[in-house]
Amino acid sequence: MEKVDDLFPRNMEDDVALDFLMKSLEKRLGDETNYRENNEDPKLVLQFGSNDPERLRKCVKYTVAKYHGSLREINLNCGCPSIESGGATTYGASLMKEVQLTSDLVRAARKGIIEGLNMKENSDELQLPIGVSVKTRIAVFEHIDDMVDLDDDHYNYLQNYVTKIVDAGANHIILHARPAILSGLSPVKNRIVPNLNYEFVKQVQSDFGENITVTLNGGIKSIHHLKKLISTNGDDNNKSTIYSIMAGRYPLERPLDLVAIEQLLSNHASPSTFDVYENTKKALKQYLDFSLSIQNTKQPTYTIAELCLPIFLVVEQLRDDYNYEEEDFTYKPLLSYSEIEDLYDIVVEGISSLEDLCKKGKAKKKTKIDQNEINFKRLSSSIKSLVGTKVVNKWKRNRSEL
Repeated sequence: MEKVDDLFPRNMEDDVALDFLMKSLEKRLGDETNYRENNEDPKLVLQFGSNDPERLRKCVKYTVAKYHGSLREINLNCGCPSIESGGATTYGASLMKEVQLTSDLVRAARKGIIEGLNMKENSDELQLPIGVSVKTRIAVFEHIDDMVDLDDDHYNYLQNYVTKIVDAGANHIILHARPAILSGLSPVKNRIVPNLNYEFVKQVQSDFGENITVTLNGGIKSIHHLKKLISTNGDDNNKSTIYSIMAGRYPLERPLDLVAIEQLLSNHASPSTFDVYENTKKALKQYLDFSLSIQNTKQPTYTIAELCLPIFLVVEQLRDDYNYEEEDFTYKPLLSYSEIEDLYDIVVEGISSLEDLCKKGKAKKKTKIDQNEINFKRLSSSIKSLVGTKVVNKWKRNRSEL
């Protein structure tokens, strides 16, 4: 997510701000060809936070002009309780209180797309090649003390809000199935404390299914939970069927589960352990080889920290699964102990190879890892030799808040 004021500063003349915008986008996104291979459909979704329709229009216009070949969707953030550390602002979830402003922002984003694509002004009623989506919550409360159980009045407000969004030209809505608390609750607790209400999301799909696609977001912790959501989601002939499911923090906490999700989605069956192991091993080796090839170039396109973060997250998941207790009902490991131990050896070898590349003749001491002893704590700490202690400790703190 990019806040428009950060990309297109208010205190600059438009031509200077435009140059700043282009440099900011290139720094964050790189070349537009990074997001499209072999003439595949565009993959890039860029989320903006704004409360100024005119500035949003300009930002979208210039962004689309540069990245139109890669952009699938422009998304408007109306769901984050606190975009800035200083607390709730007029961005994000607070826009749920401003129905007309949200509608104006959606229209501005759509107009920016039309202008960025050099389409005719009468294109307002056409289906655009780049969509406009809105990510929001199912309700909003000003303060934690104001929070109550959701009832029909809350749904009626949400229904009206979505109606205005659809009428303004959005074709996709992503609903975080929790209310947002604008003050008195930290962003971390905003993802935990308000109760989930998937029924509101399903009802929105039922009410608007012919005009908009609905994505459910929030609370997914395991592949077993995901399977349950899918199995209770109706069938292809049921208009209340949720179009898709979004998970943000779950794949960061359990990245290896992604290997099994494709099979789960294709046949709604539990993935076999053997398939998961073989595919996981293949994916892990491919990523380690990719990291080594990037690091071995004269001008790496990714920093060593960017390359090591996924490795760290994989190690932490393997560590959790290796120490799994039967009493823990949050998740159930898909891999056996022996399979986890095999993956441990692969990671040890990969980290050692990265250390050799990063050392490049310098007298830097390598971390000694005994492959005859399974010690995930030591393996996780060994990444410090590549990125530093502060970076790894920060990753650990961030993961503990997922």
